[in-house]
Amino acid sequence: MHRNTVLAAYEELAAQGWLETSPARGTFVARALPDPAPRRFAAGAAAAPRGSVPARLGFDLGPPPPQPPPAPVLPRGAIVLAGGVPDVRLVPVQVLARAYRRALRGPQGRAVLEYGDPRGHPRLRDALAGMLSARRGLAADAGSVLVTRGSQMALALAARALLRPGDRVAVEAYGYRPAWDALRLAGARLVPVPVDGEGLRVDVLETHRRVRAVYLTPHHQYPTTVGLSAARRLRLLELARTRRLALLEDDYDHEFHYDGRPVLPLASADRAGVVVYVGTLSKLLAPGLRIGFAVAPEPLLARMAALRALTDRQGDLAVEAAVAELLEDGAVQRHAGRARRTYQARRDALAAALRAELGGALSFDLPAGGMALWARTAPGVDADAWAVRALARGVGLHAGRRFAFDGRARGALRLGFAAHDERTLREAVRRMAASL
Repeated sequence: MHRNTVLAAYEELAAQGWLETSPARGTFVARALPDPAPRRFAAGAAAAPRGSVPARLGFDLGPPPPQPPPAPVLPRGAIVLAGGVPDVRLVPVQVLARAYRRALRGPQGRAVLEYGDPRGHPRLRDALAGMLSARRGLAADAGSVLVTRGSQMALALAARALLRPGDRVAVEAYGYRPAWDALRLAGARLVPVPVDGEGLRVDVLETHRRVRAVYLTPHHQYPTTVGLSAARRLRLLELARTRRLALLEDDYDHEFHYDGRPVLPLASADRAGVVVYVGTLSKLLAPGLRIGFAVAPEPLLARMAALRALTDRQGDLAVEAAVAELLEDGAVQRHAGRARRTYQARRDALAAALRAELGGALSFDLPAGGMALWARTAPGVDADAWAVRALARGVGLHAGRRFAFDGRARGALRLGFAAHDERTLREAVRRMAASL
């Protein structure tokens, strides 16, 4: 070996504390090293792979976190109608890429690579506040917006900042399980409240006297897509004001409303400081960007920002600056308009195919908005068994059981349409019919 290689090895071992050098005497193994006991191997056992992590723990763990449902193994070429996810093929990626390059190369390029405000890039907070004020009726400014990595982080931070262990939180009896799990991680005890054709049953909520907060999806209820009626909205806001309840409003797909104008959020009518408004750009742009946000009164927002600083420090400032540019120049709004027209056509295509192929097995109300359709199965049709058979035919479905608080079987399917074109949706329905 070359002399320099040997010297480099000695220097590295000395720097790490394995060797020590004595002038005029030489280099020796460090005297402070412990004397490890020899490792015993079973007879004939193969040596562990180099660098392998021990399979067993040498310490105790606390209670496990909630586990999401296992992802099904999809056959090749499967069409997944399981969720209300956007079609990322529609995202203006070239426009986004140019904005990202400008964020890195512009006058503030170095700043986006350094530490920043845990509340998010000021430019994005200002742009989001402008969008929320102009399109959703919120009296928001940059100081009342916290940018997060998706709406799930916003919900988790709000739960941790708001709740004490044992606090009771009302949730929709049909709902979004990851949000429930975030509330449980904060120590909440969840109280299910029924949902009907007008949304959350506020009259039932009124009978629960010890509730501290309510989590709900009032615009397009998840998963049934129904909207909370005007009378119930007013009644809920008044109940929250008189009982000092926090309303965690999850407005996850506000832009995608097809029939009439979108209903303004509860937060737009909040005068008592009871609404914590949570939104996301995951549906509007793409989930991989991980841009969510929360709007709340300053005392709660300050706590959420402090928790965010301890958990994640900050977001990706370069991405946030790029998305801010897209909001400022209207690119996001133009994309929303194009996507809304596309998704409406896909909704109508799926509905027509279901009526033609499965009119005797499914019934549904055409959703006024959202990215999925909630269909009820006919008597005698097992939704869970149908989902299993459909998967074997190459189409992924979510049965109603997945969204039920009690986890029991429900005669319903949630069918997402936004991610697929009309031809693919018709093929998916054909496979559903064959599996039935």
